[in-house]
Amino acid sequence: MSTTDRVDTSMATMTDAYLSRVEDSLADDLALVPDRILAILRSLEALQQGFSIDQLEHSLQTATRAERAGAELDIVLASLCHDMGKALTNVNHPAIAAEMIKPWVSPDAYWMVQVHQDFQGLHYYARMGLDPMMRRRHADHPAYELAERFADEWDQTAFDPDYDSLPLEHFEPMVREVFTRPPRR
Repeated sequence: MSTTDRVDTSMATMTDAYLSRVEDSLADDLALVPDRILAILRSLEALQQGFSIDQLEHSLQTATRAERAGAELDIVLASLCHDMGKALTNVNHPAIAAEMIKPWVSPDAYWMVQVHQDFQGLHYYARMGLDPMMRRRHADHPAYELAERFADEWDQTAFDPDYDSLPLEHFEPMVREVFTRPPRR
């Protein structure tokens, strides 16, 4: 077996040639990110969670509202992806979704997704014994008004079974544009 064919079982013993092969594979793997994002979004259709619409429709409504309000591309995409973490769990879903999109979107779009639950808490945190004005703890952040607009105008209003949301196919070219950018480290 040649050095380049050798399978290393420990990172401590991997050769430069082996690591180069792994790096090449990881670079190829980035091309699959848009399809993975779309698959995760499609999987949200199976999550109703007691609402009158499923989580995919909620995401589409939120993104449609952002786009129709003239939001920039990264904000529209963050609006589409803001609840992707629910594909795994509702618990901590904003942090999961935010980390998934972080390398490809603006810092403001990332932060908006990361804190959106604290802004939505206005409508339900009191039921959980939490401060419904948790958003105030973020008042000094430069994207506070963006997160407030996202939560108040686009996200919390996006549970309408009669809303004329744009289909996922409308957003697919945007998903491909954003998630084929070179990721920031």
